[in-house]
Amino acid sequence: MTAPAELETFVQRREERWRALETLLDGAEREAELGPARLMELVRLYRLSCSDLNRLRTLTANPDLLGRVNRVVARGYRTIYQHRMRRWPRIELRRWLGREMPDTVRREWRFVLASALALLLGAALGFTAVAQNPDDAAGLVPPGLYVEHPRERVAALESGPERIDSARKATSFGAFLYSHNIEVAFVGFTLSAATLLLGWLLVFYNGVLLGAVAAQYAVEGVGTFFLAWVGPHGVLELPAIVLAAAAGLRMGWAVVVPGEVGRPAAIREALAPAAWLLATSVVLLVLAGIIEGSFSQFSARLVPYPWKIAAAGVLALGLVGWLGIPRRRSAGT
Repeated sequence: MTAPAELETFVQRREERWRALETLLDGAEREAELGPARLMELVRLYRLSCSDLNRLRTLTANPDLLGRVNRVVARGYRTIYQHRMRRWPRIELRRWLGREMPDTVRREWRFVLASALALLLGAALGFTAVAQNPDDAAGLVPPGLYVEHPRERVAALESGPERIDSARKATSFGAFLYSHNIEVAFVGFTLSAATLLLGWLLVFYNGVLLGAVAAQYAVEGVGTFFLAWVGPHGVLELPAIVLAAAAGLRMGWAVVVPGEVGRPAAIREALAPAAWLLATSVVLLVLAGIIEGSFSQFSARLVPYPWKIAAAGVLALGLVGWLGIPRRRSAGT
């Protein structure tokens, strides 16, 4: 076949494809959203047209023909990638929050359970020790957290001015809290990944502090204040610390017990689940910091204790529903 005849045949066979791509591009420019099927067809025709353009350049130097196909391909590129950029945040966040994070938490339940047991055992030990002998609190609780007479502190807090009385204070205090909490979570992750035992002990120690402080307030009859004060952010913050340590345990276990696949392969396999556990922890810590920097600080005059405790319960149920209960998915997810 001569070159002109080959070119004519090529253009005749591809003309319908280019027109179909132009039609889809016209529709995409008129509409804010394309359905999944139309978007996939647009991508398919765009890729085929890119191949056509490369082939066409070997057959002819005709500027009109090359210019026409080149314009169609360029429009396709702009439309597809602009469309992806518009859709990316919503689609990816939905996948991350709705699938990757909760699925990973359930799949890695052994490491999550090991970390949670460290916190719970520590809390039980700290609470029991101080409940039996309140003087032990001075030795268990660091000076920065120790309160000799919780009842007096509660009375002063509830009778004094609101600790958070402006958006500026709430924002700055919340930023400090969630940046600090994220730092603590990464320390727990690092220690768990590097040593296993030290990370587990760190979570255990945090549980001891929590239990000891809770017992102090319970012994002096102001346990309801403590529950209302810690509950709203604690139901997110404490699981976040558990998940961060669980991520470290997942990595550390791959190093210590790699199994038959070998240490390098075990570490590679552990990277993704550890990263998702850590990402889930960060999300929870940011939310906890926002709540702790505002809602948790309100006195009973502004938000009664039952309301705070109820809010903590709703958040706890929401967390269990998100991370603990599998959901049915459509075929496209």
